[in-house]
Amino acid sequence: MNLVGRSFARDTFVQALSADAFVRAMLDFERALAEAEGDAGVIPPEAARIIASACAELSPAPEGLARDGKRSGSLAVPLVKALTEQVACTDGRAAAFVHYGSTSQDVLDTALVLCLKPCLTEADHVLAVAVSRLAGHAQRHAGVVMLGRTLMQPATPITAGVKIARWAASLHRCRLRLAEARDRALRIQLGGAVGTLDALGRSRAAVRHGVARRLGLGEAGAWHDQRDELLRAMAELAIVTETVGKIARDVALLSQAEVGEMLESPPAKGVGGSSAMPHKRNPVACLQALAAAVRAPGLMATLLSGSLGEHERALGGWQAELVTIPDLVDAAGSALDALERIAAGLVVNPERMKANLEALQGLVFSERLARVIARDTDRASALAVVDDWSAVAVTERRHLRDIALAARPELTGQLDEVFSLEAIIGELRPVLDETLAGITADAGDDESPFNKAGQA
Repeated sequence: MNLVGRSFARDTFVQALSADAFVRAMLDFERALAEAEGDAGVIPPEAARIIASACAELSPAPEGLARDGKRSGSLAVPLVKALTEQVACTDGRAAAFVHYGSTSQDVLDTALVLCLKPCLTEADHVLAVAVSRLAGHAQRHAGVVMLGRTLMQPATPITAGVKIARWAASLHRCRLRLAEARDRALRIQLGGAVGTLDALGRSRAAVRHGVARRLGLGEAGAWHDQRDELLRAMAELAIVTETVGKIARDVALLSQAEVGEMLESPPAKGVGGSSAMPHKRNPVACLQALAAAVRAPGLMATLLSGSLGEHERALGGWQAELVTIPDLVDAAGSALDALERIAAGLVVNPERMKANLEALQGLVFSERLARVIARDTDRASALAVVDDWSAVAVTERRHLRDIALAARPELTGQLDEVFSLEAIIGELRPVLDETLAGITADAGDDESPFNKAGQA
């Protein structure tokens, strides 16, 4: 990984996908294969024991494997060679049973899945915590009215609670989909040369079961030529990354000084600082999430392109997967790292939300006003009337309520309801509840003054 990428990476993901971890995963596969074949009577039990012991003792240098693997097009070839030589030092006959009935892709695919497993498990935990924390923020800010924005312009008012609840709900859906895809993807690859395990004969199922059990993975038939389940898991990770990126984009826009409605976290010395401007506090968690979200679509496109494999073993396609998947997982880890910080530290400024709302002189209530006018006429006529009033309000820099009241004094009581923030809060509470349905909210630990002020 390059130095810049390392500065954005999630440390645990880096470790799980490191060169040493991948080599160890390949050796774990070879150990599990030998032991399962020994139990099934495919190879001599003593040979299985010697091979398993050699797998535990062998520590080939990743750099050497990479150098030698370039000549054969597969890291598995030099690894199996080194393991065979290690076994031969103890028992030459046992060396003949190293990697028995398997093929390079079995080793590499299963090693990749083993490295993915802790990352996907951790992703589930991060999403669960983030959903809980954001749901807690949403509940605490159910009574804070803010501008809704469409096409980057002020629209009708919403509440901060509804906005944050939508973030939580989207992440909750991501978590559910990822969990299903994870369970289907975390399975061994064991097919032999063309996926038939013909060298194992009637012991195929027993050996598959034994390998899966020892590695803590699901059991599956060969999938070396049909990559759909692995691709689906990667697609879900990409969607997670984009979902976090959307949240980060919203927070970053709301944190601009001229908007000032949210911050990704309370200001802290040394966090988000500039190399030249002492006053700056950049939204670095949002930056990290967005950098990951920019990377993910291209990486996923590469994986989809690589799925167009030829016959029983692709030339270049699945090899490209082995290179690309760690990059996509790294991007997802970076996004999850940022999400943790945003969900834990999110700051909401109700006063600024109210000020920005009031600065528009009631114009964002125009749709609500038109609905009232439409009670006595048709909708098109009501919209036309309110459009004229809105133009006057802008030209004369007056509040829309005052323009409406001057034109229709008989609407006084109804206008109070149209421009009431309390009415909006009450009307949107069911929307908030519906959005958070099925999500367990945690009270969280965000005790910032802004958030306390915004509690309903």
